[in-house]
Amino acid sequence: MVCSWLLFMTHSSGSVQQGFAFLFIILYTVGKKSGICFFLLLLCCLALSSPCQAAVRKKLRNRRPKTVYTLYFTGGNAMTNLPGLPAAEPPVRLYFSGYEQTAPSLTCGPGIWPHYLLHYVLSGSGTFTSEKHSWRLTAGDAFLIIPGVVSAYAADSHDPWEYCWIGFDGRDAADILAACGLTASAPVFHSAPARFALVPCVPVPSVPFSSASLERADSFSRDPAGQCLLSINETLYSQPGNTYLHLSLLYRFFSILCPDLGNAEKNSSTYLQQALDYLQHNYAYDIKIQDVARYVGIDRTYLYKLFNRELGISPQQYLIKLRLSMAKRLLSSTDLRITEISNSCGFADSASFCHHFQARFSITPTQFRKEPGREPVP
Repeated sequence: MVCSWLLFMTHSSGSVQQGFAFLFIILYTVGKKSGICFFLLLLCCLALSSPCQAAVRKKLRNRRPKTVYTLYFTGGNAMTNLPGLPAAEPPVRLYFSGYEQTAPSLTCGPGIWPHYLLHYVLSGSGTFTSEKHSWRLTAGDAFLIIPGVVSAYAADSHDPWEYCWIGFDGRDAADILAACGLTASAPVFHSAPARFALVPCVPVPSVPFSSASLERADSFSRDPAGQCLLSINETLYSQPGNTYLHLSLLYRFFSILCPDLGNAEKNSSTYLQQALDYLQHNYAYDIKIQDVARYVGIDRTYLYKLFNRELGISPQQYLIKLRLSMAKRLLSSTDLRITEISNSCGFADSASFCHHFQARFSITPTQFRKEPGREPVP
């Protein structure tokens, strides 16, 4: 009974407790006149006292479950983020950016950093050292600090550099940097002004900012890479919660560093692999071999020669073989009708599907489905 009274009082609102305090006064008055035991009145006092209420509340809180389920915006899906399971790492994660006009001979490091740190030189010069190798850098150059690699950088004593920097990581960060030519063995990027001229500038947002970067923005108007980093710097300040904008500017910066990505010289194996990937992802559609050649960037005749030389069949034969392989899988594992399977695998109609299937496996699709344990001779 006493416990029930305590629980009730600790969960009561202020107005309820005031009411019971008023009741206590009445009981006290009645009890004084009638001789009622003051023990009950003492219990009322204890229930109304703050220390008692705090103790009971603390005990109740300790009974509550401690596990909290949280869904992370950048961490994959809900199932991968339940307590006890590691969150999926995002492709790229931007931590911060900055700008500095350094003092002469200002040195940072040597030391290690827990994430990628990329500096882009806007003006002046300096020296970057990584793994006991040093590079002299000037305006338009960039240097990359690799996580866990001992690095240092120092401004020139006569012409100290001015730079922007960004800190980031992510599961795709290393691949993106490698595509831009930035790796542990080659952590510097030397400018190519002729390439930059082909890329439109990224405007710097007109927002209040205490950094001197806005005062110097005009001098970088012909440098889209520097402009892009300044844009990242400004938007992180003016719109700190706009993650999509931050990442879009970061990817924009990478695209400026490597505008020719995808146009580099390729060998025959690269062309073939790209063609196979295209067919693998588009076999269900009404594609033509000319579409494959156009995607890869080579002539249809050359594509035909590649397939015959490496696989011993033509691109069209490979496409039909791929479609039939997928059709067999659907026949064995689903209850889809023949027409539905035909449409799902890219055949013009069910008659064409049945014709190709029987020509290759010497059995009709219906017969194959009735004998799922039988593997037709290829």
